[in-house]
Amino acid sequence: MIKIFAKKGAPKVAEILIYEVIGEDWYGNGLTAKRFDDDLKALGEITDIKVRINSPGGSVFDGIAIYNILKQHAAKVHVQVDGLAASAASIIAMAGDVVSMGIGTQMMIHNPWTFAMGDSNAMRKSAEVLDQIREGMVAAYAAKSGLEHDELIAIIDAETWYGPEAAIAAGFADAVVTAEKENDEDDESKATAQQSWQAVISRFKNTPSSFKVPQFAAAIQKSAAADASGANAMTPEEIAAAKAAEAQNAEQIKAAALAAEADRQSAIRQAFVGAFATDHRELLDACLQDQTCTAAAASQKLLKKLGEGSESLRATIQPNGDSRDKFIAGVANAILARRQLETLEGGNEWAGASLGRIARAVLHRAGVAHADRLEGSNLAAKVFATMSTSDFPLLLSNTANKALRKAYEAAPSTWQTWCGVGEVSDFKSNSRIQLGSFNSLAVIPEGGEYKAGTFGEEAETIQAQTKGRALFMTRQMIINDDLGGFVSRAQKLGIAAKRTVNEDVYSVLAANPNMSDSGALFNATAASTPGGHANYTTPGTAISVASIGVGEYQIGIQKDTGRKTTLNLSPAFLLAPRAKRLTAWEILNSTSDPASSNSNKKNYAASLALEIVSDAELDKASGTAWYLVTDPNVAPVIEVDFLDGVQTPFTDEMVDFFTDAIVMKVRLDYGVAPIDWRGGYKNAGA
Repeated sequence: MIKIFAKKGAPKVAEILIYEVIGEDWYGNGLTAKRFDDDLKALGEITDIKVRINSPGGSVFDGIAIYNILKQHAAKVHVQVDGLAASAASIIAMAGDVVSMGIGTQMMIHNPWTFAMGDSNAMRKSAEVLDQIREGMVAAYAAKSGLEHDELIAIIDAETWYGPEAAIAAGFADAVVTAEKENDEDDESKATAQQSWQAVISRFKNTPSSFKVPQFAAAIQKSAAADASGANAMTPEEIAAAKAAEAQNAEQIKAAALAAEADRQSAIRQAFVGAFATDHRELLDACLQDQTCTAAAASQKLLKKLGEGSESLRATIQPNGDSRDKFIAGVANAILARRQLETLEGGNEWAGASLGRIARAVLHRAGVAHADRLEGSNLAAKVFATMSTSDFPLLLSNTANKALRKAYEAAPSTWQTWCGVGEVSDFKSNSRIQLGSFNSLAVIPEGGEYKAGTFGEEAETIQAQTKGRALFMTRQMIINDDLGGFVSRAQKLGIAAKRTVNEDVYSVLAANPNMSDSGALFNATAASTPGGHANYTTPGTAISVASIGVGEYQIGIQKDTGRKTTLNLSPAFLLAPRAKRLTAWEILNSTSDPASSNSNKKNYAASLALEIVSDAELDKASGTAWYLVTDPNVAPVIEVDFLDGVQTPFTDEMVDFFTDAIVMKVRLDYGVAPIDWRGGYKNAGA
């Protein structure tokens, strides 16, 4: 709200009330920089602007924009905090040539905050952007207060709250004010204003040294020494009464000062609670003796002292974010809570909300008139008509992304147990060195020279590729209020993504591809023959103590790439189709050898402590074939490499004009390849 009024010596003065959130709130309300600029320009030429603030803050960009609009205006700007100037509102307050704060008011300064979604690179980018935004905030605070950069960073990191006197001491404000009449005509009104200031002082807890206490003596003496004619002279009784009032005021000032000092010291002692008071007694005494040191300043000094010798000591805060992010996060939480995918946050107003109600709220935020009246096809049509300007695509993407990732993480798969996991930075063919490719250590005689080892020529390659699907929110789903169906599809897509990786791994295993030496991953050819791996038994034998012993032996005698050094490997996993899981379990968990008539014959296979991995993907290729594989950290038979190490699906959304649908594409970038045949053994089974 802007009010215009006349003032002596000034053609036009504007009073601006900022009593709302900064930027657009959940329902499209709030003070945006554009609205502020338009209203201010409409006033024409003005010489003075009084900005009165009572706002919790909001959008940092709108706050910075309003700050710059005021700073660049030719008028003199007086900012008065009537209640709260927090977050973005505190940035606006810094635009004042004079900043005053009323009794009981607060100013709060903290770090910018946001929601982010995406991979690790997106998260790092978001953090960098927030740091850049903070630097802009620091510049505004520094211009007003004169504080150094590092001092302001500490203040911002700690989410610091200032009362009037603390804000003045820090340089963020210039004066404390009470309600007073706009009257500059006579000394009587000035004396009244002085008395009002006096009443304020008695309510201060920590009076800053920069604050000037009004002096009533000067006004009394001026009246007593009026012109000799006596026309304006005070009577003896009036002079006596004035002096008595002066003495009484002096006592009140003294009492208020003593009370303020007691409150200041008490607040400082509270900051040095517990062991801090004994461990940092010298600092506590210094703060108590310095009458200009406020409780807030003492806390900053204590934090700085505690942080000496450590890398970081910063208060962790999570202040309210932008209203748009809050709206999207609140709706997503409510939707996911209905599907038991998240715990409903306390006080979430969107709990149980239908898709129709959510859509109408989105339209209202987008400025659509009479959005609350829309239903069915009319609602769906308006939603799609405003897709490019509303929050609906992002809201659905946020919700679907969370549902998809939770389902992906929970979906069953077994490949992670026995496969190696790696990372690639591009879609090119990447080499993977096999176990034993590097020379063994050589003897170094006294004073001898260390010689560089070399890698063997054998290396396998792996290449990432993109796999993905699309998820649709159609016009019909909005009309049918099918929010559950959309989330369910997102969950199924997450499960499908997890299953796809699992299928690819077992497909490679079953395909038995050729390695770099031209031999198949599993073959029965002697290892001394080029391409021979001697790690396959065919025709096969059933899972038994004896057959497991054969497989363990074959793995144990495998040699390095130069076929000179025995690697002495041991299997860690038994891979069996579900059709043979029971047999495998009985063999590995029997005390004696089930195949022996001698019940006292110990079960050698049980001593190997093999972990059974049973997957239906193995049954697709063969109901009998089984495998032994080593620990993937030693000699991974198969490796799965993810682009940039991101193992969860990436999502993005768009609006498809031709299909009347919101499309969310889901992709996962990875590659699967055999890496080292030495760590595996295959038996065709029986």
